[in-house]
Amino acid sequence: MLNFEGKVALVTGGGRGLGRSHAELLASRGAAVLVSDMDAEAADEAAAAIVAAGGRAASYRGDVTADAEGIVKAAVDAFGKLDIVVNNAGIDQHTDFDENAMAQTRRHMEVNFLGTVAVTAAAWPHLVASGAGRVVSTASPTLSGWEGESPYVASKGALFAWTRTVSIEALKKGIRVNAIAPTAYTRLAEAADIPDSLKEHLKENMTTAMVSPVVAYLASDECAVAGETILAQGGLIQRFSLAMNDGYTNPQLTPEDVQANLSVIVDDATAKPLGIIGTESETSLLDLFED
Repeated sequence: MLNFEGKVALVTGGGRGLGRSHAELLASRGAAVLVSDMDAEAADEAAAAIVAAGGRAASYRGDVTADAEGIVKAAVDAFGKLDIVVNNAGIDQHTDFDENAMAQTRRHMEVNFLGTVAVTAAAWPHLVASGAGRVVSTASPTLSGWEGESPYVASKGALFAWTRTVSIEALKKGIRVNAIAPTAYTRLAEAADIPDSLKEHLKENMTTAMVSPVVAYLASDECAVAGETILAQGGLIQRFSLAMNDGYTNPQLTPEDVQANLSVIVDDATAKPLGIIGTESETSLLDLFED
């Protein structure tokens, strides 16, 4: 049984929804948890519920865009160290792309991507000191594309690429960095511009509790992957990966060659997923050039 006795975890956006579920599961397995949330009342309630259930928790009103160092300090002040960072805080505001899209794109990047980087960077010395630091961030299944969500998807796409890249450096310091791409019924799902039938399906079949076990595994000492984004939705767990096919080669390439060979260039029949960081299957840019 995976347990977190002696571990200290920080969960951003931990007052409600997925974040609260993650915090409660980690605490139930022995972790001391700092619940950070923009809503101080929600953070307090989540921490109090953990303590009432026999766990250890503290709360902090934290804004990942402006107070990353304060959030991390609150965890260390409360429990003396920090081993696990769960980057759950985020926003999702439907935005049709037009001449006014820049403000929303910047806002989503600030919260969803830069907020994640800021908290992780502030926590980095503590994660190194832990000897087995863990970072679990929140990407999204919408990376495949979602109409009216370009700011949100772009911010989550940046997080996907960052997770794969920073994990290469992190492994050398004993830290494993991964991400989840969850689907669950939350306040964001309730407010989303999706059919009511889909909302009802999420409410009945895709709970936050179905996602948190993936977070717990990725946060554990036994985690055996790095740089991965794992989809978690309604009990279905999948790897979200990059892939490249055999493609078409011609050193004297012309635009007409691209046109004539487009079916080969985009053919998924020969596609192969890029390997897992830190394993024999790991794929680098140099490997691709050598091929």
